[in-house]
Amino acid sequence: MLKYLIKRLALSVLILVGVSIIIYFLIRLMPVDFVRSKIDNLNQGGAILTEDQVSNMYSMYGLEENPTFGGMVKGYLNWLKALCKFDLGFRFTNGRPVSSEIARYMGTSFAIALIATVFEFLIAIPLGITAATHQYSIRDYVVTVLVMIGISLPSFFFGEVLKNIFAIKLGWFEIAGSLGATGSETGIANLPAYFSHFFLPILTVVILSIGGRMRMTRTNMLEVMNSDYIRTARAKGLKESKVINKHAFRNTLIPIVTTLAGLLPSLFSGALITEQVFNIDGIGNVALKAMNSGDIPFIMGYNMFLALLSVIGVLLSDIMYAVVDPRVKLE
Repeated sequence: MLKYLIKRLALSVLILVGVSIIIYFLIRLMPVDFVRSKIDNLNQGGAILTEDQVSNMYSMYGLEENPTFGGMVKGYLNWLKALCKFDLGFRFTNGRPVSSEIARYMGTSFAIALIATVFEFLIAIPLGITAATHQYSIRDYVVTVLVMIGISLPSFFFGEVLKNIFAIKLGWFEIAGSLGATGSETGIANLPAYFSHFFLPILTVVILSIGGRMRMTRTNMLEVMNSDYIRTARAKGLKESKVINKHAFRNTLIPIVTTLAGLLPSLFSGALITEQVFNIDGIGNVALKAMNSGDIPFIMGYNMFLALLSVIGVLLSDIMYAVVDPRVKLE
């Protein structure tokens, strides 16, 4: 087990280095030039900048106008050195540390994703199991309809429909997801405000995500139910509930564990489109704005943060295989 973990950790480090190279050079080659936009804004305001001042601005932000390949490699090594010290630099737009900005906006996105994921598993897995155990019944057809809804509806369309009905017309919930001026209370006293602002975004994520999970659970459960050992367990006279819950369901978890690799980064990355629809100050919404404004340090720090979470998620997924399937030996 220890040898396997050391091997996987070493491989994870190599993967992160490779990802950092791709992220750095892709971001440096992006068409949006923050410094040039800032210079144009200063020129429109009446300021006249000399060539030396322009060159100093590029140097101040660690960029060169029309940089050479050697200069980009040097810049990457400097950035990687700072990254190893957990120094993600400062944002171009407001000058704040990137790490503190990620931590600042990550909490809202994490809370929404965590609550939505819990409800997704609590709803999707039981429905997938009951659809498989009652194949071609009314239950199965209802689950199939829900699967089609969850897979087919775009999040921006479904979110706008919920917002129009329950927030604008009925007035049951707030239109925007951010607390804003109504969030003056703290602690338990602020729970009603949080519920009013974040119920619709969470509902949007849950409805649109349970479809794929239900379909996966139903498909895996049907495959397991047709296995020889399930027929043997029934032939021995075991109760149907014990056959399903103890024997079939555990093996159904094996393919589901594979999805855990993407679960961890999804908890922290933010639901970008949903946050846009409900105007939530989450990490996904902030990352999109940073991309549009050419905030290079934030974009690189955010993507490296997601890459780290993805690597950790894959490692945890491999470990969980040994938990749900005793036949798997981590060597």
